[in-house]
Amino acid sequence: MNWFVFRQHRRQFLIFGILLALFAALLIPTGMHFWNTYQNAITTCIHNPNTPSCSDLDSNLFTSSADGFVRIAAVLGTFGLPILLGLFLGAPLIAREYEAGTDQLAWTQSVSRRKWLSIKLLWALGFALLYGIILALLITWWSRALNSLTHYRFIQGHFETQGLMPIAYSVFFTALGFMTGAWFRKTLTGFAITFGVFVLCTASFAQWIRPHYMSPITVTAAMGPGQISDKIPTGAWIIKQGIVNGSGKTIDSFRPANMPAECRDLTLDIRVPDGSRVVKVKASGVDPVDDCLNRHGYHQVATYQPPYRYWDFQRIETGIYLGMTALAVGATYWLVLRRDA
Repeated sequence: MNWFVFRQHRRQFLIFGILLALFAALLIPTGMHFWNTYQNAITTCIHNPNTPSCSDLDSNLFTSSADGFVRIAAVLGTFGLPILLGLFLGAPLIAREYEAGTDQLAWTQSVSRRKWLSIKLLWALGFALLYGIILALLITWWSRALNSLTHYRFIQGHFETQGLMPIAYSVFFTALGFMTGAWFRKTLTGFAITFGVFVLCTASFAQWIRPHYMSPITVTAAMGPGQISDKIPTGAWIIKQGIVNGSGKTIDSFRPANMPAECRDLTLDIRVPDGSRVVKVKASGVDPVDDCLNRHGYHQVATYQPPYRYWDFQRIETGIYLGMTALAVGATYWLVLRRDA
């Protein structure tokens, strides 16, 4: 039975192997280039700290159109390969048997229906697991320079394409594909539903589910540039940031109209003959507008997830996807063994 399943799906395994090899051919040389460029820049800045580009490496490294294309291709490829597994390995796995009528032939042989289904699912999930592991190792290694430079790991589009998530995506969407195929018995219907769930998951998890895995940390600071940012660690995921007035109400759009009259008057431009603006700053260096707002109880508030929770979030979300994978596998067994009995 194992040999039969391998021969039946060897073309799909080969095609996906070629796609992964092509993706690796893009990531390995560019990953080495990015890392060497980053290390050279760090070395230059250590020995020559006054180099202009050292003040903002994020804006000076990997900004060419070629580098931008590679970065986009890496993210899209890491998103695309797991969903392709669901569409072209998972969805046809059982649906094609129904469409061709070969399910009836298979079920009349000496191999039981349960064994037939179990071996097919084990091959599909095993291949998806191995595929996801290789993909995760590749993209996480490739991202090391960008992670060190920009601290983007929590941001949507980066969280989903690093760490454990490529493994979770590969296994789940493969399982979802063969579940929808067993349910609707049509490959194209399985395609559409699997892709729709992919879009729904990538949007909903980032916006509404992921921020609530663990209670966020809230910090407050006085009004003034840099006051709140100094209290947020580098690489943190800022969930919400705003200004609260003296009454405790959050101000969504901060402008002079929302200030007390005394502070609003201080924002009026005082012009001199050459048309430049005169900025009145106290001897202590505090902007008079900020000082006025502080005296009226205004302050800044930020809610964030600290960077040390990154792997906790990875494990939590991977656990959710693996749980959904188990449900999809269970549903497939029910659909094939009970509904079609």
